[in-house]
Amino acid sequence: VSANQQYKPIGIKKLEEIRATGDCEVLEISPPYTSTLDLAPKFIEDCSPFIKPVLTVQYPADYIATIKNGRVFSYDSCNRAVISSDNYLIEEASFQWTDALLEPEFNMVFRVKGFSRPTKYTGRVFSMLSIGSAKYYYYHWVFSAIAKLDMLKKSGLFDQIDYFLVPTYGFPYKYTKEYLDHFGIHEDRIINEDVEHHIQADLLLVCSEVMLHYHLPKWACNFLWDSFKKSFAGKSGEKLIYIARGDAPRNRKVTNEPALIELLKNFGFEVHLLSKLSVAEQAKLFNSARIIVAVHGGGLTNLVYCEPGTKVLEIFPDQYVRHTYYDLCQKKDLLYDYLLCESEGSATKL
Repeated sequence: VSANQQYKPIGIKKLEEIRATGDCEVLEISPPYTSTLDLAPKFIEDCSPFIKPVLTVQYPADYIATIKNGRVFSYDSCNRAVISSDNYLIEEASFQWTDALLEPEFNMVFRVKGFSRPTKYTGRVFSMLSIGSAKYYYYHWVFSAIAKLDMLKKSGLFDQIDYFLVPTYGFPYKYTKEYLDHFGIHEDRIINEDVEHHIQADLLLVCSEVMLHYHLPKWACNFLWDSFKKSFAGKSGEKLIYIARGDAPRNRKVTNEPALIELLKNFGFEVHLLSKLSVAEQAKLFNSARIIVAVHGGGLTNLVYCEPGTKVLEIFPDQYVRHTYYDLCQKKDLLYDYLLCESEGSATKL
């Protein structure tokens, strides 16, 4: 039996249309720009065919939108609907995905047969929801969700926020709590999308997406660096570090890793498992490195904390090669190289 159908959006509007009604204010943080990846031709050739990099992307203006009595309905990690007070899905602020980004009319909110009433929050709620991967993967949590705080700070509204709507919080992803604690955002101000799938706020704040087609803006790197640099102590850029995947939830593990570790130790490398370290400890570790060797994986997100000139060797299984950390190294002025290794099994887009 259909229930609470009044919460189903009656159509789609753009932010400008909502703004024209007086129910939305939009603050431009930075103007539109073109982003171009600076990748070696051989690397582009080696990238897996299903994740070939898009070399040039046109970014619209970065913005913060404040929506009166705005709602957020999350069907799942691939479908997020931001809804105006007059019950329209807001095109730019919503997200829908299968194997590619979909047009807003395909958002699952239009196919839901019954809605629960939204949990209402008094005051200002800032949404850090982003692409679905921000819920499950460290790289996307850092650069798709946490980096949004930079736009909020630049807007001058950070200290006026009562609640932060986040993709997930705490166990089993302990880094989510650690990152939010680092920015002074504690549990009593958290709305966890894992628990609350439908919320409404007196004032809902949403912002533009940080990354489009896996282009990492340099401002996001600068924001993370500036936020942690005061905690770096001791001599930077001296250690030789190998990052072992150990108990990583995904594969991409070196089959002859004991022999590799023995070889690297002969050259003075330290071996580290990042799962044993806090967010702050990981940042300090990467900041202390002169050379980093690691298999492709989320832990390399911490390259953002390296000093310029740090040398990075990324190890790939030959069936899964993507440009993510090459791009990050370019933005951070790190010296990047990579190694392809024969691998068994089949690769996926994850």
